[in-house]
Order: sequence, then structure tokens, then C-alpha cells
Amino acid sequence: MKATLLLDVQELFVTEAGGTVEIHMDLYEVTKKKGQPEYRFSWIAFDTDNPMRRVLFDCHPPKGPHFHLDEDSEGQSFQWISIDEAIRFFREKVKEHFGELVEVPDDGGQRT
Repeated sequence: MKATLLLDVQELFVTEAGGTVEIHMDLYEVTKKKGQPEYRFSWIAFDTDNPMRRVLFDCHPPKGPHFHLDEDSEGQSFQWISIDEAIRFFREKVKEHFGELVEVPDDGGQRT
């Protein structure tokens, strides 16, 4: 079995309410000897002041693609349609949970 990293993202955002949300996303394509490639991923958005306030998407046997909100340990399944659609769905859940996000500039918002 071969795993190829397709996505590795780390981003920092400010919410409309003034909080900070950190996002980490990794996505691997796993090629098995027979059949179609599968995807393994772990995507999380969390409040930097309260990391248990979070949106977590992951995929592992036996559950397959699913997501957790805050401290929900069971999770909710979702259907994997495509990489782009899964990312769109993750971003939608993040916006629902935290509100509109504004990306923090590379300089951390510092003006020189």
C-alpha cells in the first residue's frame, strides 16, 4: 500500500467576533493493490482559546468519512463525492460553527 500526500494546509483566521481559528488539513491518496485509490484525511478547525470548540473531519476504518463538532465522539457520516466537494463541505461546516473567517496576513497583522 502506497500513500501520497495531496494536501498539507495550515491556516490562521480571525472570526467576526474577534476570536482566532486555526485550521490544519492533510489528505493522502492511498493506493491498494486492487481497486480504486482511497483517501485518508484529517482536517480540523479549532478555537485557539478553547481547542475543544472544533470541527473535525476524518476518515478511518470502520467509519469512513465523518465529522465531529466540539466534543462529539460518535461523529456524523458524510458521502465522499470528490476532493473539492469534501473541502467545500468542511469549509461550510467551519463557517456554520465559527462564523465568517478573515485570513490573518503572513505578517500576523503587524504593520511596519
